[in-house]
Amino acid sequence: MIIPKFYSINDLLRQAPDGARIVPVSKPTLYRMVAAGTFPKPRKLGKRSVWSDEDITLWRERFMGNVNG
Repeated sequence: MIIPKFYSINDLLRQAPDGARIVPVSKPTLYRMVAAGTFPKPRKLGKRSVWSDEDITLWRERFMGNVNG
């Protein structure tokens, strides 16, 4: 059984030891992207808003495709 992974806003914006982030933007920019439809909308998980690993992976693939041509 595969257990889905979810990210909170803090997980997405937290800087890793190597300096990388899952989403390399600020919190206000992330919410502007959600409002503009260029970033997936969060899902409600109880009282929390979270993003699924699948949504983030698909976004990153599209984002990197746009950056690389």
